[in-house]
Amino acid sequence: MEPTTPPNPMPEHELGYEILTKHKEAIRQLRFLANWGPSELAKLKEELSLDCSEYTIERRLNEEGYHRCVACQKPFLTKIQAAQRWLYGLNHIFWTIQWLSILFSDECTFLIGDHESKARVTRKHGERTCSTCIQHQFHRGHTTPVNCWGAIGHNYKSELIIIQGHGKRGSFVQTDYLEQVLEPVIEVILEDFGVVTAEIGYLPTFMEDGNPAHGHKSITNPCAIFREKHGIQLLNHPSTSPDLNPIEKCWRAMKQSLHRRKIQPTNEIDIANAMIEEWNALDQEWINGLIANQGHWIWEVVARRGWMTAN
Repeated sequence: MEPTTPPNPMPEHELGYEILTKHKEAIRQLRFLANWGPSELAKLKEELSLDCSEYTIERRLNEEGYHRCVACQKPFLTKIQAAQRWLYGLNHIFWTIQWLSILFSDECTFLIGDHESKARVTRKHGERTCSTCIQHQFHRGHTTPVNCWGAIGHNYKSELIIIQGHGKRGSFVQTDYLEQVLEPVIEVILEDFGVVTAEIGYLPTFMEDGNPAHGHKSITNPCAIFREKHGIQLLNHPSTSPDLNPIEKCWRAMKQSLHRRKIQPTNEIDIANAMIEEWNALDQEWINGLIANQGHWIWEVVARRGWMTAN
C-alpha cells in the first residue's frame, strides 16, 4: 500500500495572511497611527512575525474597512471655546426662519503656488471627524497671499471684494477691513439684503467671525464705533467656528474649482480675477440650501457639546 501524500504546506503569503486574520486588534489599533506608511507596516510585520508582504497587510486593512485618507482639516478648539459654541447652539436651537435674515460674511486667503501639505490618516468610512483623524489648522505665514471678503444670505450674494492687506506677510488688518469693507460697501450691502429679509418680516443681522481685524475685543476701536454709529446689528457668533458659517463651503468650492484648472494663476492679478470668476459662478440655490441647513448644524454642535462638527 502506497503511503498517502501529505497535503502541500500552505504557501508563505497565505500563511502570513492567515496569521494576520488572528491579529484584528492590532489592525484596529493601527488606525491610531496618524501617518502609517511602508516603514510602520514593516515594523508591524516584524513585531507579529508575519511571513507576508507589506502589501498583504495593507490589503487586510482595506478589508477591515481602514483606508488611507486625507486628514479632516479643522481648527483647534480649547475647552472654553467648545463651551461657548455649546451655549451658542443652545441659544439658537429653535431658530428656523430666523436664519434667513442672517448675512454671513467672511474673509478668505488664496495662495499663489499653494503647496500646503495635508496629512493622511487611516480610518473607516464615517470616521472623518474622529479626534484621531483630524489635522488641526494653525495660523501659518505664507509668501504670496491674496485676500478677499464676501457675504451670503438667503437669496443674496454680495460682490467679492479683493482686500489689499497691509499687515505682516500681506495679511489684512483692522484698518484694511474698515477702509475697504465697512466704510465703502457694508451699508449698501445690508440695505440690499434688507429688501430680501423684509419679505419674511425680519431686519437683516450681520455675522462676522472672531477675526481680530473685526475689532470685537473693544467697543472703542474704529470698527466697533462704525457699527454702533450706523446701527449694524451683529449676530453673537462664537469664535473658531467655521463649521457654523455656511460661507466656508463657498470658499471650499472655489478653491476646489481653482485647483482643477488646467492653467493655474501665477500672479496676484490672475488669481484675483480667477477668484471673482469662481465667486460669481456659485449657484444661489445651492447657497440657499446651505442657509436652510443651519438648523441641522446647530443641533449637531449641541449634541457634540460644542466640539467641532463634520460640517
